[in-house]
Amino acid sequence: MSRPEIDLAQRAASYKAASSLGADQLAATQQPDGALPSSRDVIESSYKGIWALQCAGKTIEAARLASYVRSHLGTDGDVPSPRQEPYFLDIHYLYANGYLAIGAHLLGQFALSDRLMSFIASLQNPQHGGFPSTGPRPGDGRCDTVSTSISGIAALFHGREAVALAAADFLTRVWESQPNRASVFSSTVSPEGQLLTGNDAHQLNVQEAGQDWWFLGAPALFLATLYEKTSDERHLALAQELMDYMMLSCHQDVALHPSCGKLAVSAAKLYRLTNEYRYAELAVNVADLIVCNQDPSGVWTRDLWFHGTERNSTTELLWSDLDMSLEYVLWLDLVARELTSAGAWQSSCA
Repeated sequence: MSRPEIDLAQRAASYKAASSLGADQLAATQQPDGALPSSRDVIESSYKGIWALQCAGKTIEAARLASYVRSHLGTDGDVPSPRQEPYFLDIHYLYANGYLAIGAHLLGQFALSDRLMSFIASLQNPQHGGFPSTGPRPGDGRCDTVSTSISGIAALFHGREAVALAAADFLTRVWESQPNRASVFSSTVSPEGQLLTGNDAHQLNVQEAGQDWWFLGAPALFLATLYEKTSDERHLALAQELMDYMMLSCHQDVALHPSCGKLAVSAAKLYRLTNEYRYAELAVNVADLIVCNQDPSGVWTRDLWFHGTERNSTTELLWSDLDMSLEYVLWLDLVARELTSAGAWQSSCA
């Protein structure tokens, strides 16, 4: 008995609708200076906003947010303030920079995006192609998979293929160097390129829930995107290997945790690129989960995701919930685009 086919067009429409609802709600609360309000005025809450709002068709609001970002831009092209969260100082500093560079580029604000991208590219380790976890902090040079992946994606948007190819080589070496990936994924290397597995490493215990799954999801997304640009089968193969690893060797939480959005986009993209139906199923399962956890007001919160508690619309969003909401506005829009493009491609080949 054959399995029922998913109506991908219908699902894509539902994802687009959820994304648009979220974008409408967030745009309606934008402040006069372009900031998106949350419980704390930190760049960590809104760095995904330019890309997300632009994709959702909110170009005016995206441009206002870009003006807010520009007002905080350092002379070197970094975004130094307000930035307070340890994850953006000690673990993946360049994560925010990468999203901002992509968003500004897509918005057509090339002077801003080029400054942001030039700063990012200046930090690539020339020895192994990785990007540093702690940004420009003196005395540290650890590099990791998520900082490298978001920097690699930004490089692709800016036409810096050599930067992206070196980043992909870094990810390949990290993957091939794992001593025990059935239990642990080590995401970080020393400045010299040696995989770190001790107390100074950022590791995922992959048989346990609650891990930082984006250290795997971001590389899969980057490598699949890179394959589109290079047609190099090595990049596609590694993207698929990482996806299989997440789905077959990691805890099921990888597709249930709030960080699962990158998994959905990667799967949808891989479905379009390979026509392997398992990727469509995975993308739909994860995207459906995200939609089911959307608050009636249009945003997403950890209270609803983990505790089933709907938001009081009069209370200010936590900075982390604003970050989550922008991410899902973006990822649901991209999943919808990928599935729609895949369906159009298959119809033309039928």
